[in-house]
Amino acid sequence: MIAIYQTHLQGNGRGRRGHRQTDLLRAATVFLHASLEDFLRSLSSWKFPDANKEVINRIPLIGSNGRSPSKFLLGELVPHKGKKVEDLICESIENYLEYSNYNNKGDIVFILTSLGLVFDEMDFEFDALTKLMARRHLIVHRADFDQTGGRGNHRVKSISVQQVETWVLAVEKFGHDVLDMFDN
Repeated sequence: MIAIYQTHLQGNGRGRRGHRQTDLLRAATVFLHASLEDFLRSLSSWKFPDANKEVINRIPLIGSNGRSPSKFLLGELVPHKGKKVEDLICESIENYLEYSNYNNKGDIVFILTSLGLVFDEMDFEFDALTKLMARRHLIVHRADFDQTGGRGNHRVKSISVQQVETWVLAVEKFGHDVLDMFDN
């Protein structure tokens, strides 16, 4: 998307591009955040089935009401007759992850520690990831509205190729660093 912006929409000359041109960079930001979330869900899907009971206890039984774990009566297991316990745990995990999201540093730290990773928060690009997540939120929920106002300011916040490229590199580094932790 960045390449398409650079070759077809960026144009020549100095000055800020209009929001119609830079909306492609906003879309790239939203998709990049979605990729980060998909990475975290994929890790969770891979590692949660082997997690300890404290982690599994935070996941609701598939078919139960709500997204929070709760105690359930034995009758709630009736629709799952014939299933192995392992399969029921995996189905519950997948259902839980279907609705999971990661919108701030705390969400990411929580999922990484739930996966059993021990790390120094300085190991990761949390500053860039935090900015990415905040900007994605502003784009999706506020149409990237710029509250600054006044002469020379636009209704939509400025976004640049350099910002998006910084976030891409941060997500890539984060992914590699996390995967490297599983190899050790």
